[in-house]
Amino acid sequence: MRLLIDDVVDLLRFRVKPLGEYQYPRWQTLLFLIALGLVASADTAELGNNLTGRMLFMVLFTLAETLCFASFIGLWLRFAKWDGHGSLFGLVAVASGLQFIEPLTSWLPDDAALAVNAVLSIFGILVLVNALAVVSGIHRLRVALGVLLFAPVAMVLLAGALSLGSAAGWVDLPAGVADAARGGEGSAPTTGI
Repeated sequence: MRLLIDDVVDLLRFRVKPLGEYQYPRWQTLLFLIALGLVASADTAELGNNLTGRMLFMVLFTLAETLCFASFIGLWLRFAKWDGHGSLFGLVAVASGLQFIEPLTSWLPDDAALAVNAVLSIFGILVLVNALAVVSGIHRLRVALGVLLFAPVAMVLLAGALSLGSAAGWVDLPAGVADAARGGEGSAPTTGI
């Protein structure tokens, strides 16, 4: 586990090893992602008062999103002529390590927290794109395009996860999402024709 944490620090310093170095035992990667999901759940008060449900939701969502992204970006890189041998799952998980400090921004004033979150998000994307570009040998711009193309997939995944989590009673849908899910009934003005 210590090697995994050292690799997070190395990636944050833009030091990337060959892909084979990121092939951790599955239990370590899963434990890392579970911890990441638990930390992320600390910043989800808008999802209701069910703390256990929010924690379970964020852990499962983190695992699903990481697995989907690793598969998607692997296909994208192979489409770009990468002859990849090995899984990107460990690298993608470790490259997400910056998310451990994001909940700390809740201690900042709202405007400062928003700015710091934006900077952390951009830096996290740069770390991920750099790591994927170095291990694959694919141009950074093409890798960045693949990361951006995953955004709609991530939104659909989040919407589906929120629906399932709400149906299971783990989370409450935020007000705007709940209104959109109902189709905005009652919000549209009625006009007589």
